[in-house]
Amino acid sequence: MGFRRPYGNEYSENGWRMVDRDMCVVANALPYTNTAPIRGGDAATILNAWLIWYHRNVEPLSSPVWGWSATNDVPNSNHLSGTAVDLNAPKYPWGQRVMPADRIARIRRGLALFEGSIFWGADWSRADEMHYQIGWREGDPRVAAFAAKLNNNHLGIYGPAPTPGGGMNIEQEIRNQLTGSAELGKYPGWPQLGNRTVVDALAVIGQKLGIPGFKDVM
Repeated sequence: MGFRRPYGNEYSENGWRMVDRDMCVVANALPYTNTAPIRGGDAATILNAWLIWYHRNVEPLSSPVWGWSATNDVPNSNHLSGTAVDLNAPKYPWGQRVMPADRIARIRRGLALFEGSIFWGADWSRADEMHYQIGWREGDPRVAAFAAKLNNNHLGIYGPAPTPGGGMNIEQEIRNQLTGSAELGKYPGWPQLGNRTVVDALAVIGQKLGIPGFKDVM
């Protein structure tokens, strides 16, 4: 158990050692991810973050995710090292380019946000649009550094849960900025608007322009 040599290979294509299932984890609760063991440690931190980002920003996961595998038709497959995942596989057959342009653009944006830590199989000469893998070799210091950034709530994916009752939620903040707080003076407004909310600042402008009904309430 632990490291292995499937098909005589010690390392997968992306430079990670081949592992058994016991070195993998299933670390998030998104739909269809309980079928996807992923290499434990920093690789799991990065790949699981990518799964979450993809589900939120590209398209929902709609079929079982494929992760680590004991065997593979490709002898040095990154699935054999637990450092690759296939997402929504039935939609994107291996060797075909079928993904719409708007979805590709969203993925490209995500890949940029992940700073090279994720490689997309669509960039191979034989396209694999379902496939995403760790983009750096095992031991590359960028792996640990980017995983640490994610664990410190980079991109808003991981991080401490909000404290119950510890402040306004985003909907309340937006409402207060637009309409003013239900309690006079409770919300400070924008410094560049004289500590007024957007609505109160608009009222001042209207009053200065002499528009009937507009008045400064501060």
